[in-house]
Amino acid sequence: MDGVTRNPRAPLSSALPEGATSDPYSLWWRAYDSHRAKYGAELYTQSTPRLLDQFGRVQPVTNDLAFQPPRDQGLASATLIHREVPITTTLTDYSPSTVREAVNAMVIGLFDWSSQLADTLQADSRVSAALSSRTGGLLGRPVLFSVPKGYEDDDDAKRALKVWRRSWDRIFPEATASEFLRWTLMHAWSAGQNIWDMRGKWAIPELAHWHPRYSYYHWIYRCYVAITQDGQVPVTPGDGHWVLHAPHGSYRGWMRAGLWGIAPWWLARNYALRDWARYSERHGMPIILALTPAAGDPTQVTAFRSALTNLGQETIVQLPQGVEPQYSYDMKLLEATDQGWQGFHQLVQQCSDEITLTLMGQNLTTQVKEGSFAAARVHADVMQTLLESDARALQRTIREQIAKPFAMRNWGRSRIAPVTTWDLTPVEDSKTKAETFQAFGVGVQDLLKSGFKIGNIVALAKQFNLDLRLADVSYTDPLTVQVAQAGGSAGGDGAH
Repeated sequence: MDGVTRNPRAPLSSALPEGATSDPYSLWWRAYDSHRAKYGAELYTQSTPRLLDQFGRVQPVTNDLAFQPPRDQGLASATLIHREVPITTTLTDYSPSTVREAVNAMVIGLFDWSSQLADTLQADSRVSAALSSRTGGLLGRPVLFSVPKGYEDDDDAKRALKVWRRSWDRIFPEATASEFLRWTLMHAWSAGQNIWDMRGKWAIPELAHWHPRYSYYHWIYRCYVAITQDGQVPVTPGDGHWVLHAPHGSYRGWMRAGLWGIAPWWLARNYALRDWARYSERHGMPIILALTPAAGDPTQVTAFRSALTNLGQETIVQLPQGVEPQYSYDMKLLEATDQGWQGFHQLVQQCSDEITLTLMGQNLTTQVKEGSFAAARVHADVMQTLLESDARALQRTIREQIAKPFAMRNWGRSRIAPVTTWDLTPVEDSKTKAETFQAFGVGVQDLLKSGFKIGNIVALAKQFNLDLRLADVSYTDPLTVQVAQAGGSAGGDGAH
């Protein structure tokens, strides 16, 4: 916009260079102009009145909607449902320039192109597998429900928990939950609508995911805007209708989106696979060398060449043989013997590792080729950390934007909203635990033989994550056991 002379009250898009209507920046300016025309141009001009103190200093603006302290949003109408624009087509043919344009548009808060790119990325086998591992690792765990702290004896809180638990599959269906997590990983934010079912005794919210393609970020009001069939609507999380899941914050949180680390490697991986397939096609069909005698019969030479031309599977070729080798016919295959294919394999592997690293936080599952307990432990620790982070963010979003409106609409008290989380207790390796128990028993026996006395064996076992209380284990002095065993052996010998 530098160097452009314009009327301060004229639409900003009028100052754009000719031919810039398809540029992502012009799309934002058109949305800016639409909002400016609706709410008044004085909000965006220097003619807005300013407050001065007794010393003539300009006082800061206190009525800017983008910079207000937290406050209750109130509850939107339970019958309010915004109609999403149908998505019938999406771009699937990408090049370095189109990928770059999609990412650049996302930088300024326009999510049309980046959403289409993310849709295409999720069809890739490596991206899909990593996303499934990340989302399934959380959603596959048991769901835990509880009343908030301080309300354990509150009757309304207990009743809200009971209704919430019974309606959970409707409130947060697994398909919706999976979409929420997938788009959060790809875009770093995800939105949805609470569709309220008012037919029964209790008002039950049913979350519906909102595809981010027809949405953008409003830089003036610092909020997301959904483009619906009925116009543009601000996404206001916490009002009982909109749900916004943004673990990295709603303001520029998309700069930490997984799309940044996936898109270039996905494109390179597809190019490498395509070139590898072409290489295999060329080198998988070796050239046929027809050997004919220099002084051979022209008729036989022609017939021999014709037979090789029509060569197919399970074909029998007759090779006439002369008295001398130089008068015989023969056939050879000219095959490539270079190792150029390894370059394609290494490039595909590197791109796959980069994609996995972005979504899973590590690539040990593809890098470690042999059984390694240490590597498996590192992999489990990294995955556990990611799942706990995902669970904390989702727990807060669900309680603040779904559970609290649910409690407020039914009981008039948002503080009794149920708490929802996932049981992320690490899955124990039975073999490793059995080996730990065996080693612990041997160690205890060695200590006793060396003259040490163990005062609390249960507490000692707990240091190795072994709970002997579950097995009702009691301690017996080893000398008593040895005497009893010796007595049994003596009695057995007497019987003989």
